[in-house]
Amino acid sequence: MEADICSYCGYAEKKAPEMTVNANPVQTQQIQQPVQMQPQSAFGTPPFNQAGIMPGVSRKSKTTALLLCIFLGTFGAHKFYVGKIGMGIVYICTLGLFGFGWLIDIILILSGNFQDEFGLPLRQ
Repeated sequence: MEADICSYCGYAEKKAPEMTVNANPVQTQQIQQPVQMQPQSAFGTPPFNQAGIMPGVSRKSKTTALLLCIFLGTFGAHKFYVGKIGMGIVYICTLGLFGFGWLIDIILILSGNFQDEFGLPLRQ
């Protein structure tokens, strides 16, 4: 997180008040309000965070996942790419779930229903 704002999802972290001890009783310092991202118009460009990524969409590319799935899908390369390490190991051991998992994953990626390890759809 940079400057208390996540560059991946745009979440602004809230800080607890800092306590200082003086001769007087404990005083709290004022907290600056977190920066709120303003949504864009539905007819304009979609809202992007500071990293140039639309919140709610994976950092992983749909095109890269598709190419990995087509050429190395029986070895689970696309699963490793999107962060699903456990399923990648299963694909290595079973050669893409005996070919059926590999074929289903190609269809899921093409239809836009393939998700990364956090359940986010892949970016275009």
